[in-house]
Amino acid sequence: MTRFDVIDDIKAYNDPNSCYQPSDEPLYTITEWGGTKLLHQTKDDVVDYVHTELFDMPFSINNAEDDDEAFEKAEEYLEKFSAIEKE
Repeated sequence: MTRFDVIDDIKAYNDPNSCYQPSDEPLYTITEWGGTKLLHQTKDDVVDYVHTELFDMPFSINNAEDDDEAFEKAEEYLEKFSAIEKE
């Protein structure tokens, strides 16, 4: 005997208008500086992540109090390049 909640789940999964329909869009994993993995990122998420990285870091370096602090921020940035992989 099939449970009605299972039947409903299958119908929702197969319904092209359902929000539970799987997407054909490829997803990506971004590995952040500290090794944290951001899973299930869309192409838009990847672009937003890189945009934030490219605009926040120069701001951070430009607001450094002296050359040593600016160097430390630049060094930190270079050490933490993230990796991206398709899921």
